[in-house]
Amino acid sequence: MSNSKFLKYEYYLDSSITFFRSNFEKRIKFLNKKNFLFAEISNFVNNCIDNTKNIFIFCAGNSILAKSIKSNKVYIKEIDEQYETKYHDNIQYISDPQKVISECDTILISDIEHQLNPTSNLLNLCKITKDDAKIIIVSRNLVWMVFIKFLKSFINFSPRKNNFLPYSYLNNLFSICNLEVIRNEKIITLPIYIPLITNFINRIFRLPILNIFCLSNITILKKKNQNFNENENLKVSFIIPCKNEEKNIKTFENEIKNNNPSYEYLFGDDNSNDLTTNEIEKLSKKLIDNKIISYKGPGICKSENVYKGIDLSSGDIIVIYDADLTVNFRDIELSINILKKTNSDFINCTRMIYPQKDGAMKFTNFLGNSFFASLFSLLFGKKITDTLCGTKIFFKKDWMKIKKDISNWGIKDLWGDFDLLIGAYKNNLKITEVPVTYYERKENETKMTSVFLNGLRMLVIVLVAFYKLRLKK
Repeated sequence: MSNSKFLKYEYYLDSSITFFRSNFEKRIKFLNKKNFLFAEISNFVNNCIDNTKNIFIFCAGNSILAKSIKSNKVYIKEIDEQYETKYHDNIQYISDPQKVISECDTILISDIEHQLNPTSNLLNLCKITKDDAKIIIVSRNLVWMVFIKFLKSFINFSPRKNNFLPYSYLNNLFSICNLEVIRNEKIITLPIYIPLITNFINRIFRLPILNIFCLSNITILKKKNQNFNENENLKVSFIIPCKNEEKNIKTFENEIKNNNPSYEYLFGDDNSNDLTTNEIEKLSKKLIDNKIISYKGPGICKSENVYKGIDLSSGDIIVIYDADLTVNFRDIELSINILKKTNSDFINCTRMIYPQKDGAMKFTNFLGNSFFASLFSLLFGKKITDTLCGTKIFFKKDWMKIKKDISNWGIKDLWGDFDLLIGAYKNNLKITEVPVTYYERKENETKMTSVFLNGLRMLVIVLVAFYKLRLKK
């Protein structure tokens, strides 16, 4: 790819270059007046990129965004040198992004309406960014774009001629540029600062339905087509939390024998009252050609047991699998392959698509799961059908990101399902649901009892997560 694609005066529209060069003082006054607006965008972006080490910002007269961005290094491409203000020591202005783009975890594009050829630029960007880098587009909704175009007839704050790219069209542009939407958030309804009122209105209008009136879209993207060949040889670790599963442990023998011999199995006995630990030891001695590890769970709850197992594992891919064997290993194998060979980052297995075997799930559990699936669908902005399936599969490298917020959602998650799902969403991982057949437990009773109290605990987690991810300043 030619370096010229990203050179300053071949990247922007001529009308935008002319405007920003000749209206510098007016633009600076506008920026100072609307400082709260750019801080709002930056703070929200920070909430989406808290694991970013290096960020590149494409902007046009609005590098003030970098003032609040939190990252080890902030590289910026501005439309004109007059706007190159070094707000912090970690900020560096770059004329040729190609030199540093490959070092960046996040690319923030806030100048798409001023680009000469956004399609070509996005395609070129995909060629030089890391496969796991996230691209964030700041855009406006259609109604606000029309209104702003009208305002430009009276107020000279932006070029009158620029690209007309409402979010509805950008979706098409992303598709043809090898990008897919992982997350889309809507922010800012009142772009005029009124003490107390502005902050309140802008928070309330982030709620579902009301957010259709928001000015700005924050869209997080990742590449569609990547090189998945390197995933073929990744090691897989099964984390199997156990409590009083003596009889079920015996049934693992045939399953493990017929499974991939390279897989690692970590059985975590969580202070069982029966002979679960003895059965795990027997299993390990019988299957000497398989890597079976027994560890002692903390004896606090299932989630703590699972998290300890993940930390002890040596695999690149983590499979959380309940010891009740209600999900067939064939479905697990399919899910692992989907993670390895597609653009997915996090597999959430769902029991709510295929017909369930008789007695597999109690009716009250079914109702509760359906209710929380609806809440998560609102929170994530995408359809989620099963939040409480114990089978979840993801890359261990992403666990290090998710782990930072474990049980940080208002109240401790005793089961871990919500921690993992919300953590995946917060870290912009692509969550893919894979249907599995749900069987009745082979032995013993379900551990999911006290449905009402557990439901209240889960509701607190969802509400706090919504506040922290969408509303918190």
